[in-house]
Amino acid sequence: VKEIKKMRMANGPLSEYYVLNSAAGNAVTIYVPCDKESLVAKMRRPLTKTEIDTILEDAKGQQINWIDNNNERADYFKKITDSDNYRDWILLISCIHMKKTEKQANGKYLSSKDESTLKLLEKLIEDEFCYSLQLNSNQIGEYIREKLNIK
Repeated sequence: VKEIKKMRMANGPLSEYYVLNSAAGNAVTIYVPCDKESLVAKMRRPLTKTEIDTILEDAKGQQINWIDNNNERADYFKKITDSDNYRDWILLISCIHMKKTEKQANGKYLSSKDESTLKLLEKLIEDEFCYSLQLNSNQIGEYIREKLNIK
């Protein structure tokens, strides 16, 4: 939260808004009405380095198994992406990466749905971890792989 500011949006009443700037360092500014509980409830504080390291330690040696049935897999992936469980996000990224590598070795590709899930989760993790760890986006993957002992 950059600040709390009284503003008038789209000819509405004068209201207080949380002014949020993107952690990714781009020029995105988001205004969240302070009195909209459903939106305020979605806001969360950034993770600390210790919390990130604990998440990665908890994920070390764990895995999510690939589900062959497309519909079951899509439902399971959605359940994980809709959660705020960073550990499961990391494990799902790893699962999809392993399947992607396997498919590429056979001259095949991930489905567009699986690929978009991968990109979404990578972006969420990258944005959160970049801010909290004060690293560039190109350093996050290396940081995670090092903590998970993945070469």
